[in-house]
Amino acid sequence: MEYQAKTPPPPKKGPVGDGPSRRSLWLIVGVAAVVAVIAAGGLIYVSQQSTTPSSDGGASAADVAAGKLKGVKEVNDRFAGIPQNGMTLGDPAATVTITEFADLRCPACQKFALDFMPKVVADTIKPGKAKFEYRLWPILGTDSVNAAQCGIAAQQQNKLFEYQDLWYINQQDEMTNYATPAFCDGLAKAVGLDLTQFEQNRQDEAIWGPEIQDVQVVAAQRGFGGTPSFIITGPKGEKILSGSIPTAETIAKTVAEVS
Repeated sequence: MEYQAKTPPPPKKGPVGDGPSRRSLWLIVGVAAVVAVIAAGGLIYVSQQSTTPSSDGGASAADVAAGKLKGVKEVNDRFAGIPQNGMTLGDPAATVTITEFADLRCPACQKFALDFMPKVVADTIKPGKAKFEYRLWPILGTDSVNAAQCGIAAQQQNKLFEYQDLWYINQQDEMTNYATPAFCDGLAKAVGLDLTQFEQNRQDEAIWGPEIQDVQVVAAQRGFGGTPSFIITGPKGEKILSGSIPTAETIAKTVAEVS
């Protein structure tokens, strides 16, 4: 598939069916286009479709907005006692860094988060074998940008990992626009965020704009095909995992290879 270095059109709604286990980008934005558009105050949206369904195991969007979420205790227990600073989880002295590029509304990202991330946290992050960076890459249109703003706002209070994990547990259908202020606030309350600060940060483009711009540039430079994509770096080099959802075992093996 050729990737065109131009600003993409608005996101399409219908499924393309590029495969059930992987999200596929329709267009990759060139670095020059990314910088030019965001510098002008615009936002980059990349059209991407998938036949992978979202889990229906979470609370409804209305319940989330009302504070009736699933998985709150599970999430708080998972990350309790692990150092967290902004987008980074784990021992800051760890010599290996696992960086995930993900969209909160992406079903494949949800699959990684629910099926494999708990084991990565327990077996790799908690023991200090690696630290984990989570970078929000909104590629499913305007609602994904709304979601990314909320995630980056949670990041300002060092609660990004609880926030993203709870989001995935309660993720809604990707074909609906559900990343409303009420939905985002419901998650924020559940993980104990200061709502006044959260709202201020969520609405402040000076906070989330540069982060989204930087992620778009990195993704374009690396030629990522969609979310989730991973870069794992360590003393022995760098590995890129992109094209399929990696298991916890794959992550652990790659960490060992670069350690």
